[in-house]
Amino acid sequence: MALLFPIKLSDDDKLEALKRLDQFRKWSSLEEKRYCLVCSSIITGRDIQVIGGTRGMGPLRMICPSDGCHSIPMDWVRPTDEVLANMSILQSKPSNNGSEPT
Repeated sequence: MALLFPIKLSDDDKLEALKRLDQFRKWSSLEEKRYCLVCSSIITGRDIQVIGGTRGMGPLRMICPSDGCHSIPMDWVRPTDEVLANMSILQSKPSNNGSEPT
């Protein structure tokens, strides 16, 4: 299987691609955020990778920018206040690597 590289697009072209390729949610800005249900990351329209195309091995499509995650628009939801709060709590907790504090 060929390795697919992201297509570099202008901001206007990227926003147009998001609007055209995401059949599940509307985009009005590259700064809009989505929560990836596969890798649990918050991503923005600016971060999302556009791949494929006529010379790029198959149809134009979008994937999550997170390392190792190849989720597609149907896997991205608008982050709710609850999701953002839970992520904030998890990020603020110190990691104790499974050991109890002494």
